[in-house]
Amino acid sequence: MVHTLPQPDLPQPAPRTAPVLPLEIWGATDRGRQREGNEDSIYPHSVAESTSFRPNAEHLAQKGQLLLVADGVGGAKAGAEASQWAVRVAVDRYYDLPGPDPSVDLQAAIEVANVSLYQYLQSTATQEAGCTMAAAVIHRNMLYVANVGDSRVYVIRNGQIVQQTRDHTLTQQKVDQQIITVEDAKVDPDQHVLTRSLGAAETVRVGVFPPLQLFEGDVVLICSDGLTDMLEDAEIVRVLGSSSMRRAAQRLIEAANKRGGVDNISVVLARAGGKPPGGGGPLEWGGNLVDSVRRMALWQKLSLLAGGVFIVVAFCVMVALGWWMYEQGREKPMPTPTPRATEEVTIAPTETIAPTDTPQPTPTERGPVPPTSTLITPTATNTPVPPTNTPVPPTNTPIPPTATPDQGGGGGGGEPEETPGGKPKPTANTGS
Repeated sequence: MVHTLPQPDLPQPAPRTAPVLPLEIWGATDRGRQREGNEDSIYPHSVAESTSFRPNAEHLAQKGQLLLVADGVGGAKAGAEASQWAVRVAVDRYYDLPGPDPSVDLQAAIEVANVSLYQYLQSTATQEAGCTMAAAVIHRNMLYVANVGDSRVYVIRNGQIVQQTRDHTLTQQKVDQQIITVEDAKVDPDQHVLTRSLGAAETVRVGVFPPLQLFEGDVVLICSDGLTDMLEDAEIVRVLGSSSMRRAAQRLIEAANKRGGVDNISVVLARAGGKPPGGGGPLEWGGNLVDSVRRMALWQKLSLLAGGVFIVVAFCVMVALGWWMYEQGREKPMPTPTPRATEEVTIAPTETIAPTDTPQPTPTERGPVPPTSTLITPTATNTPVPPTNTPVPPTNTPIPPTATPDQGGGGGGGEPEETPGGKPKPTANTGS
């Protein structure tokens, strides 16, 4: 079955003469939410290669970029071993074949992987195990596709997605025989019953499809059914958007897990023409930086490490120097400020005493007056003032009579009246 895609309006150059478009590639696989282990294997894997073989620039120029997704069958351990075995053999065999036709070499590599896997499973008594495989090769702007099982290859162009492979399941046979419709196939109970798989028999029929020319901006998606069971085709296009392949792979896996993640999820993405203009946010930039570091030579990595160590040491020295200077400043005693001399301020009285008409004694009449800051106003009292040794100078102010009359007519200057015992008669003292 030939699948067609909307072609660009620009004239299509001949495949062999067009300039080779660069590729942005990223692969990721996830256990999902309901499986105990991950039975999927992919190539190339952007975190840990599933095979030790890495094609060099000469291999890529002659054979193109190989992309694989294998979904293990038969349980967590057996399925994982089967998918890893098949991927490793297929990669090694494809780049060893000298044939000029990538389609023929791709088919032969999958057939060799099937034979090798079948023999391995027979030797380990795990006949129930096996795997599916979806494969693609991008060589000189051409896409070559092959598959066994229900893992798929898609091409996304101008916002439209088209499946390039055919599932090998009982449900697909029903659709081909028009027993059920395509819509009914989405809920058919036999949609995961495989009619072909690697390792089930010594020979297998590989589905091979006509090559398709790629244009700048085209995205190739290879995935397991853990993605397509959770997301519709339109959702895959929406999630992809214009993100980098790294971010797009992460978003696809996250979206499938949000829908339930009932199976392992694996995706391999390749964009013809490289990264989109202006694409890539902070997360993509960080991922690209890590990839660049991985591709560095050993001496470049050592130089980068030495520079980082130098920066850290310099920063620590600056911090230590600043702390030492701070401590030195704390230990040095601070100069004690000299207290400023206080000035005695004399506050002038704010209340002015008005002069009275009462004549005041003069210094010649009463003698010197001791200085005092309090003005004492004489008050009348009923208690006679006892005589003192200090003569009281005469004043011009008449002395008012006291409240106690003299007894015996002793006169103003007489002594107090004595009692029969010869003692002075006490007087009532009401206060001084």
